[in-house]
Amino acid sequence: MEWSKIKTIILIILAGTNLILFSFVLRQDLQSRSVQQQTRQEAIAFLEKNGVAVDESIIPKSAALQPQQVERDREREPELAQALLGSQVEERSLGGEVYRYHNQKGYIQFHADGTFQGEFVSGAFPLEGENPREYSVKILERLDFRGEILSVSGEEDGAAETTVVLRQIWNGIPLFDRQVTLTYRGGDLVSMSGGRRLNGTPQVDESRQPMQVPTALLRFYHGLTSMGDVCSRIDSITQGYVGTNYSPGSSALVPVWQITTDTGTYLLDMLTGEVSRMEVVSAQENAA
Repeated sequence: MEWSKIKTIILIILAGTNLILFSFVLRQDLQSRSVQQQTRQEAIAFLEKNGVAVDESIIPKSAALQPQQVERDREREPELAQALLGSQVEERSLGGEVYRYHNQKGYIQFHADGTFQGEFVSGAFPLEGENPREYSVKILERLDFRGEILSVSGEEDGAAETTVVLRQIWNGIPLFDRQVTLTYRGGDLVSMSGGRRLNGTPQVDESRQPMQVPTALLRFYHGLTSMGDVCSRIDSITQGYVGTNYSPGSSALVPVWQITTDTGTYLLDMLTGEVSRMEVVSAQENAA
């Protein structure tokens, strides 16, 4: 038989084999999706049977967020301080891996666990007619802190002091425990307090995987009841992160669900299944 005919036969056999393999993989994928959908419906039915109503449309399709590992970027900190304070800064070590940067405008200091704070002289950061909300978002971007406003207080005319609380957003994802309070007096920004920020670039931690959605729903219910809490309705589920410190300069971003119910707001750890109550700053959320 001529080689050209043999070659054609071989190609036909290979094509047929690939088609069979593809159909097998497709069938396995469809079966897997069917099982996932079934377990999802069973979890929703379990909640409803136990008196917890939930609209399926608010439940995430998958546990999309992966755990992240973060190492402190010390070299970046003086650059951020200079970007904030606007000119050359002097560095001072306060011990315990705490570094303060200062110039004629004031100071900003960074800690190993991502906490930070600053105080500024009067007139160093004037609003000059700008809204404290917009100014807060803009000034924090100098620190690579992309923020969303959680609350504003003292904004009424004649108030001696205005405070704006912001939460950090990373790649569009809320970091529930990365927040900071900016304080204004006499039309000037005078301090940043209670701050915590990402202090490095997150890297995926492949050693741990989040639980599946049906498991998460069941763990939430059992965690809620174990605390003695009850609810009759789940209103929203938001995926995000909270931070956990491993050692000075090393931390992890743990994927969580923020679950808002008719009786309160909770955090569900998507790695351990632990449920905890969450205090929510309610005033004018996301009003930037």
